[in-house]
Amino acid sequence: MENDTIQKMFRINRKDISYLKFLLDSYEGVAIPRTLDKRIALVEVMIPEGFYQTFTRLLDDVAEEMGMAPVITSRFKGESDAPHDA
Repeated sequence: MENDTIQKMFRINRKDISYLKFLLDSYEGVAIPRTLDKRIALVEVMIPEGFYQTFTRLLDDVAEEMGMAPVITSRFKGESDAPHDA
């Protein structure tokens, strides 16, 4: 399933973590949120490729009110820190 999902990380207002989970649960199948660090309100959202546009439209409607901002990462999940041979 990991190959056909898109993982995104977001910072969010801490008080809105449960609201985000409730909201995404109400749109069954659109995305699965997971709290990575509740202290700094870091949330990972796993989105099936087929629902990515739906997720982004939904996010456009609520991101500002929840103080939701994407976290840019330099590596993809599962990638190692070891240098690659050319």
